[in-house]
Amino acid sequence: MARESADALTSVALWGTGLTLVLLATLEVFLRLARFRRRFPTLREWEGPEPASWPRLSVIVPSRNEGGQVEKATRSLLAQDYPNLEIVAIDDRSEDATGAILDGLAAEDPRLTVVHVRDLPEAWLGKNHAVRQGAAVARGEWLLFTDGDVIFDPGALRKSVAFAQTHGLGHFVALPHFVAEGFLERSFVATFVLHFATAVDISRLHVARSFAFIGVGAFGLVRRSAYDAIQGHDRLAFEVADDVKLGLLLRRAGVAQGCLDSDGLVRVRWQQGFLATLRGLEKNAFSAFEWNVPLALGALPLFFAQNLLPWAPFILESPPGLKLLGALTLALRAVMVGAAARRTAGGSGLEALAMPLTTFLFPCVIAWSVFLTIGQGGIRWRGTFYPLRELRERCVRVLSFRANHGIGWTPPARPRR
Repeated sequence: MARESADALTSVALWGTGLTLVLLATLEVFLRLARFRRRFPTLREWEGPEPASWPRLSVIVPSRNEGGQVEKATRSLLAQDYPNLEIVAIDDRSEDATGAILDGLAAEDPRLTVVHVRDLPEAWLGKNHAVRQGAAVARGEWLLFTDGDVIFDPGALRKSVAFAQTHGLGHFVALPHFVAEGFLERSFVATFVLHFATAVDISRLHVARSFAFIGVGAFGLVRRSAYDAIQGHDRLAFEVADDVKLGLLLRRAGVAQGCLDSDGLVRVRWQQGFLATLRGLEKNAFSAFEWNVPLALGALPLFFAQNLLPWAPFILESPPGLKLLGALTLALRAVMVGAAARRTAGGSGLEALAMPLTTFLFPCVIAWSVFLTIGQGGIRWRGTFYPLRELRERCVRVLSFRANHGIGWTPPARPRR
């Protein structure tokens, strides 16, 4: 009897420890996001001084088979009121009308230059090569890297350059608003945003020598001198997460880096629907583990445990203390998903109701990405197959850089809400 009581106490202690760790991890992400939201204005809210003279800005836009969206996106750039603007659009081996559409727009506006990429050289990913070709043509003091389906509201470029110059930044990221039309799609996008926030602590980008760094494909504004100093995309030639790793290289090289929520000034339709959003991660979810099979397979049980542990006290016979820990974790996670859905995807907050499904599906998507990539020996992206062996060999690894060169800067005053 005593042995059974001891075993029961040990079991409760183990469950309690696990649930406490999950709750603390969830709380840490919550506090990060709350700190960022409380401390920084959105890009739309920010009001600061404009430079005496506007530096030349080159917007670099790679597109492949974006015929259905590229005209609207490009026209939103051409409608910007930035006074010293050039747009370099790269038609990356498109098989649809993308190139013809861009050529037609260029004939209307001399600020737009179109580069047609016909062939992909060895040792390059298609998008990264297209971006490099665009950067080679660009003449701006500042480079803005974006995608061919991103929509910009008026004033987005002026505000971004003014903010970067006012605060002495060499790299500025405006977090996009995700256009997500379905309920489950918005919930999963919110779940993805929360996991991304776990990996990068944007609330500490202004703190010198912090581990934080950021990069987003929809909007990455980089000072040309900083871009050239890290050898541009040459070091990222075979990097699937080139946007994130560009931010890593810049931050670790001592470039001051900042980030604001665009608050809808920058918008993108990530994927067309819920299932497409899940499939959209299959080529790059494994890349988050830098193609390391033991690391990914070791992390997957932790992901599943993190999602399943809070439910266990309500399924198994458990003391009230464990149920309380589980309830607190689930409630906090639901609040976070609902808030992220409102903030990043225009939801109502009721997307929190889908949290049990979307948080469980997230590690499932990672597992699918890992096993699919291993099974086919690489990834297929933009019509080209890239072998896993080469992806591993040429991966830019986060832990190969020390954070002691991180530059601090003084953020704007806390906005009044």
